[in-house]
Amino acid sequence: MILLTGFKPFSTFKKNPSGEIAKLLDGSYFKGEEVRGLELDVTHEAINNYLEELKNEYSVIINTGLAAGRSYISVEVIAVNWQGSEKDENNFTPQEGKIIDNGPDGIFSTIPVREVLHTLRSSKIPSRLSFTAGTFLCNKIFYYSLYHSKAKVGFIHLPATDDISVTGEYPTLEIEKMIKSVELTIQKTL
Repeated sequence: MILLTGFKPFSTFKKNPSGEIAKLLDGSYFKGEEVRGLELDVTHEAINNYLEELKNEYSVIINTGLAAGRSYISVEVIAVNWQGSEKDENNFTPQEGKIIDNGPDGIFSTIPVREVLHTLRSSKIPSRLSFTAGTFLCNKIFYYSLYHSKAKVGFIHLPATDDISVTGEYPTLEIEKMIKSVELTIQKTL
């Protein structure tokens, strides 16, 4: 089974392509394996509850999130054992510091990031490797997935869509290319 996560809208973003894609691909199949798509609240509580999900046996876990400001698909290379003190949607402000006290400082993605990047670019999807998933919930879910699962784990950051950036404040990418990028990532990882 394949786990695909995304996030619900948050802050000033009334839509979030990561959560929309997770819902859209829920129940689909890749090479005979079913996708379980989860759309999560942008809260530390939701990420902590996500640990229960990691008790299930998954062959692949792809976490996704919104990176407004980027104009391309970001294939994340590493999750760091650090969280900032940014307030979540429950108005909870965590203490800045390690996510897991005795965990390694960083854990590399276990999907074939360079092959995924090559596949995305061959499909004419603007994409880059990224070495920072931030220090908020995207990084935290990525770190938890790598630390607590034996699955192949990766993280994809998605840009804004046109309907998020109607004022032109953020660079955008078509949702169809984002969906295709997630599908190709799953296919290349299986």
